Amino acid sequence: MVFWQKWRSASPVRRGMITREQYWILRLLSERGGMKIKELASAIGCTPGSASVTVKRLERTGLVKRERGEKDERVVTVTLAKKGNAKLESWRANQRASMSKLFDPLSAEEKLALGGFLRKALVAGGDLPVAVGSQEKRT
Repeated sequence: MVFWQKWRSASPVRRGMITREQYWILRLLSERGGMKIKELASAIGCTPGSASVTVKRLERTGLVKRERGEKDERVVTVTLAKKGNAKLESWRANQRASMSKLFDPLSAEEKLALGGFLRKALVAGGDLPVAVGSQEKRT
């Protein structure tokens, strides 16, 4: 529980830098590429209207770009802007740095052992792919 609390306290959402919806939209665009407003809304569990307002705010800060469809202007596709990608990477780096401080007291050997234990638990839970030969397979 303490580990989870430390991880969350290092997030840009917890530090008031961005809203939860804005953060998840940036993450989705980073992982999936351009998406329509309806797709974003569905993925983060909100209405298209709410997603549209959030995207407009992100666009005003230069973190995303919106493009209207050529055939149907009601269809808006959102992409991550370079500034948005840089901001997301900066937040991730800060979160990793914050978390690495938590493990500073551990020796290199202890860190390797802990990594192995976590990998084993995540693989057993089906949350991490397992390398099998040259293929990756989810268990």
